[in-house]
Amino acid sequence: MAEPEAAVAILHALAPAESVLLIRRAERENDPWSGHWSFPGGRRESEDPDLLHTALRELKEECGIGLGREHLEAALRPMLAGRKVGRFLLVAPFLFRVDGELPTALDPREAVEALWTPLSVLRDPARHAPQSVPGQPKELQFPAIELNGVPLWGFTYRLIADWLGLGNAGP
Repeated sequence: MAEPEAAVAILHALAPAESVLLIRRAERENDPWSGHWSFPGGRRESEDPDLLHTALRELKEECGIGLGREHLEAALRPMLAGRKVGRFLLVAPFLFRVDGELPTALDPREAVEALWTPLSVLRDPARHAPQSVPGQPKELQFPAIELNGVPLWGFTYRLIADWLGLGNAGP
């Protein structure tokens, strides 16, 4: 398998209830994930010594959250992220554990919303449903969870389903 070119940070808070940090990406032309719910993350830069550094750097840049390597709980298996145009991108997901939900200071060029999403919401089968999604023909339906009026779908949805062991999470 090829070396991943990007990394994401899955921030897993234990209190007040188990949750993860999701961000809604800013609308930007030429960004295949523009407006989508995602985990903080991005492409590895030449000065990044490794992909773990990439995930931590992106978390700091996008959300204003500075964590150290000691918060790493696990490196999950790399997954392919699809794009409308061009080749797929192999992404390395890193799971970080924190005691509680941390405040965010979003970079508005990167993200327009941050949401600590309870794992109970993500695990609830009633929340999973095929939906039409922005940027795709209305007749196409994708497995998704609606969060604040915007579907969580695609790569981030698949990564959550894989991490939480949800299998085919849809009805």
